[in-house]
Amino acid sequence: MNLISFDIEIAKIIPDFSGDLFAHAPLGISCAAVAHDDVKFWQGVPQLTKEENQKMVRDLMAYAEQGYTFVTWNGCGFDFRLLAEESGMAEECSELALNHVDLMLLVTFNKGWYLGLDKALKGAGIAGKVHEVTLKNGETLRNMDGGMAPSLWADAEHDAVLTYLRGDVEQTLALAKNIQQTNEIRWLSNRGKPQSVAIPKLLTVRDCFNLPEPDTSWMSNPPTRESFVSWMPDWERKVLGRLF
Repeated sequence: MNLISFDIEIAKIIPDFSGDLFAHAPLGISCAAVAHDDVKFWQGVPQLTKEENQKMVRDLMAYAEQGYTFVTWNGCGFDFRLLAEESGMAEECSELALNHVDLMLLVTFNKGWYLGLDKALKGAGIAGKVHEVTLKNGETLRNMDGGMAPSLWADAEHDAVLTYLRGDVEQTLALAKNIQQTNEIRWLSNRGKPQSVAIPKLLTVRDCFNLPEPDTSWMSNPPTRESFVSWMPDWERKVLGRLF
């Protein structure tokens, strides 16, 4: 696989966020990036316009036509869904999502729960997400996370947000290559116990739906597979190959 990673930052400031981000839609896109041999950014002030988001979709489709396979961490349930909403190109974004490798889905569909990117990076021996960024006044922000990106972007701290975004796409790409070499995703549980999922092959989102479902009977509110793809037009036919 010729891999290229993809990630997005939202534009909308959501104080004290908890729950479903899309409940606060429209979220807007401040910036996005891909990483392969280099990093390419899309960015807009205060956010990307609908036309600019449509251009991003066309750019991503061009990468796919060139033989690249996109890789993300939760791109099916978040990044491509957000891009579909902001561009109005749901069909095109659905195809990009279904034909890409979502590393988090490889865990969730095998184990039945979510896993954070930071844990997977550290489990692979890769430097974790970027948490230190430099602000325009020279101050170092040492607790950077994605929830802070919209406020920083609104304050014109664009370089800090792009540094954080660059780290996400570069580290996601490094993780995907590590999985190709080791055939597993590793992490430590909250109690410090080693955990892993065997990944003989990087599967696309569409192929992940062929995996046997794990036992989640012990969980109070396990994520459903449908929740990752229900935003797609005619998702049952696209994913399950049947009409309802």
